[in-house]
Amino acid sequence: MVKKEYIWLGLIFVVVLGLRLYFAFQTPYFDEEAYFNIKQVEHITKTGLPIFKDSLSYSGRNLLFQPFFHYILAFFNIFIPLTLVCKLIPNILASLLVIITYMLVLRLTKNKTAALFSSFISGFIPIYFGSTINSVSAYTLIIPLIFFIIYCFFMINNNKKFINYFIVSVSLLAFAHSSAFIFIMAFVIYLLLVKFEHLPIRRSEIELIIFSSMLILWINFIIYKNAFLLHGHNLIWQNIPLEILGNYFSEISLFDAIYYIGIIPFLLGFIVIYRYTFKKKSRYVYFLIGFALSSLFLLWFKLIQVNTGLIFLGVILVLLFGKYYPELISFIDKTRVSRFKKPIIGLIFAVFLINSVLPSISYASQMIRNSPSKTEINAFLWLKENTEEDTVVLGSLDEGYLINALSERKNVFDNNFMLIKDAEQRLEDARKIYTTNYETEAIRLLNKYNIKYIIISRKVMEYYGITDLSYSSNEKCFELVYDKSTKIYKSLCRMD
Repeated sequence: MVKKEYIWLGLIFVVVLGLRLYFAFQTPYFDEEAYFNIKQVEHITKTGLPIFKDSLSYSGRNLLFQPFFHYILAFFNIFIPLTLVCKLIPNILASLLVIITYMLVLRLTKNKTAALFSSFISGFIPIYFGSTINSVSAYTLIIPLIFFIIYCFFMINNNKKFINYFIVSVSLLAFAHSSAFIFIMAFVIYLLLVKFEHLPIRRSEIELIIFSSMLILWINFIIYKNAFLLHGHNLIWQNIPLEILGNYFSEISLFDAIYYIGIIPFLLGFIVIYRYTFKKKSRYVYFLIGFALSSLFLLWFKLIQVNTGLIFLGVILVLLFGKYYPELISFIDKTRVSRFKKPIIGLIFAVFLINSVLPSISYASQMIRNSPSKTEINAFLWLKENTEEDTVVLGSLDEGYLINALSERKNVFDNNFMLIKDAEQRLEDARKIYTTNYETEAIRLLNKYNIKYIIISRKVMEYYGITDLSYSSNEKCFELVYDKSTKIYKSLCRMD
């Protein structure tokens, strides 16, 4: 007979996955950055290999990335249509976090109620729920995988088979994403905390920590060696131009952090960090604290993108909340308000619904609204059908992947700046093309990048603060070839 807690866990998984799919299928399209991953999956399905030399991005460049996530989607694409794969599989992977959270909290507390409550909360971390609904994001795989690795690390002294699970999972993570680096910092802080508290460090832990760190460093060095040689320390910030660096590594206020993580895990999670840093001891909690402090350090010094850092921090704080929950209930039982224990638990749950579930739904709705509309997608498909294959098209930075994946045409830039020497200059030149009042300057810059078509979309209007090109009245040089909610101009003139 299936245990009652497993039925509840299955129900939580179904609810989280059901809500994710409900929002994902509100639109047949994806957010702009998803189209890079979709293009890679499509190419792997056809050829067995990802695109490392892209003739369309930046009108021709080399790409550096870890393709494991794309291979997973490509495997399912053998049996299932690509659009369905990209809607379904990432959300299934992301929903697995609720099961892994249950396993971890149960390991920490031996309390099934705490594990189930934490599992439910982990399914509705607003920043993770909203930002991975429709983005075909590798983090839908990376986050569950990282916390499964942590679970294996906690279990290695109970069952030796978890050593093998740990090694395999770390190897997959190293090939899947560069965020594996956060493990190295978490390991270091964990060892320092254990040492300061004079707790014995097990030999098996030391060996696995050294193996994991060396493997992650080695694989990432091989993949990103050329980028490091070209960009130096700027590789940390992915060579992102200063003009937009603040959007990627911006400061985060306390209020925003609480909104994106949820007030219950945020407050109670930090209570646990304080208690176990200064008053209590626990090897497992120290590892989670190491992970939390790593995320905070990277966020504080702007060494990690805000969304990514908050996702890591949010999951860790949920786990720490799960550790604290039985202690909170035990404390209530010893006080005069013990007869109000059920209403207090109900109040905690109500606060969670208001500050986690509702923001998750609101954030997901916002992300769906911000996805390209049918009329916008049609403009990019028009380019595919009505322009020559070698054509260079200028759109907004966010639309670079759409130009490559949907229009199958060359772009001037997109959001991947690795190995690009003139990224700053391209952004500045694009701004001048869209905002200059001087026709001769625009033509000179259009000729510089061999741009034949200029897109005036909602994204372009919002980013550059324009409604049209100021020099578009010269029909001899700028022909309006597409005029709907999105406009497309063809550049006809050249300067000798």
